[in-house]
Amino acid sequence: MGKNKIKLSICGTPCSLISEDSEEYVLSVGQEVEDAIESVLRQNDRASLTLASIITALNFCDSAHKALDSADNLRSQLKEYLEESSRARQEAEEARRELDKAREELQALRESLAQKEGQVSQAPKTPAPVEEEPPTAPVQRPTPPSIQKGSFSNPLKPTVAPEEEGFMSFFEKPEKNA
Repeated sequence: MGKNKIKLSICGTPCSLISEDSEEYVLSVGQEVEDAIESVLRQNDRASLTLASIITALNFCDSAHKALDSADNLRSQLKEYLEESSRARQEAEEARRELDKAREELQALRESLAQKEGQVSQAPKTPAPVEEEPPTAPVQRPTPPSIQKGSFSNPLKPTVAPEEEGFMSFFEKPEKNA
């Protein structure tokens, strides 16, 4: 890219610059500097143009240092993330190798088991004596006459009429002595 000679004026002071950046970019940066200086002058009536320029330069320098620190921090975080990613990839590859090895061992065990079963099935079998157990009757459970749904109830007791229902309906009601 060629060098551009650019003329600009900041707070009435003419400047000529040679830059590799485009003229539009340099003019926009010059306008930003002029706006910052004028902002300092508006905030302090007694500040001279020189003092306002120094304060503006300090503000821009401070912003640049903070931006560089932030960029360095981001670079170090990115480096850590890349290292973690690399470790995770290595661990995943190791796990894949172990899985492949386990699959091979499983296949070998299946083949060995199939061979042993084939040898066992070729041997003559003697039937084992079968013991017969007497049949048992199925267990019959009483069915409740009605099951109340949506509240606490005892399914083995009939439901309580609404006028008798109260706090104790949650618990089994004590037997009344007549």
